[in-house]
Amino acid sequence: MKFHSYLLPVLCITQMSAHAQSTVVVPAPVPPAVVVVQNARPLDPLVVRRQLSLAPKVVVPTPPVSKVAAPPPVEIVKTTKTTTVVDTPGKPRRVYNSERSVVIVEDQNQSRELTYVTLPVLFVKETAELLDVESRGALEQVARVIHEVCKAEPGAIFDIEGHTSSDGTDEFNANLSAARAQRVYDELTRRYAVPVNALSAHGYGESFPMFPNGAEEQMQLDRRVLVVRTK
Repeated sequence: MKFHSYLLPVLCITQMSAHAQSTVVVPAPVPPAVVVVQNARPLDPLVVRRQLSLAPKVVVPTPPVSKVAAPPPVEIVKTTKTTTVVDTPGKPRRVYNSERSVVIVEDQNQSRELTYVTLPVLFVKETAELLDVESRGALEQVARVIHEVCKAEPGAIFDIEGHTSSDGTDEFNANLSAARAQRVYDELTRRYAVPVNALSAHGYGESFPMFPNGAEEQMQLDRRVLVVRTK
């Protein structure tokens, strides 16, 4: 009897110990981080109307380039806080001024100043997929302004420019910027009925960075989509 009385507590303790060892605490799942691109400042309706209502204008002509001892063509990128100047052999010289939101295109001894709006659209990393409803809201707002301008000026034309940062290969960035510009073009024409003859789309890849080889925060600003008034 004494043996059995001692055995019972030992068995209980053993079972309790085994039960405690078999208990597994499963941590709560951590949601995956969503990585996005593009600066997401909200649009100011007044600024959008002002910028896209301004037709391109001719500015001071570019002086002719001397042919005496001309150096070989080399691509040059000069960047300040607000201006990016890019010289690419065989292509018009483009000067982006982010403070005024204008791009000056210099071609054949003539310079044209084009106003633009930076779309605050967000894309899933390395894709042309729109991320959120706020991005669609920005497209809807721009589409409304384009409709208004085209009604007042039937000949107005806008170009959707896709740009990337300088990280990644040239080919990948060219394809990605073109896909994002095309996606915005498709959204504006199909979802918001912007006339196709009022829009064009181009991908410029990393050809026109504001911050070549900059920090990640700066490169985020280079991953952008512009709506440029070209006519």
